[in-house]
Amino acid sequence: MTLEGLPFQLVPTGASLEFTGDTLPEALQKEHALGEGRWGILRVLEGSLVFVDLASGDEQTVEAPSRVVITPQRPHRVRVSGPVRCRIDFLRQTEAS
Repeated sequence: MTLEGLPFQLVPTGASLEFTGDTLPEALQKEHALGEGRWGILRVLEGSLVFVDLASGDEQTVEAPSRVVITPQRPHRVRVSGPVRCRIDFLRQTEAS
């Protein structure tokens, strides 16, 4: 794995469905966090959305074809800001990490 901001010892564990502004689960729009050793890559495939880092208060508009690295245990949420299509890829740290 060579994506900027990610440790090298990560293995894929799955991916979400593709979501639109109409199908984005409400749970993702409320405060939540990934578990210890769990990472995510939010991929905006079309349109844009707002990624809110609740620990720092930073808000970032993410436009296609950009992505956001989601770190373990960091509270965050997303906000729909218009038409969007996105998905989340999930990874976990290996024992060697």
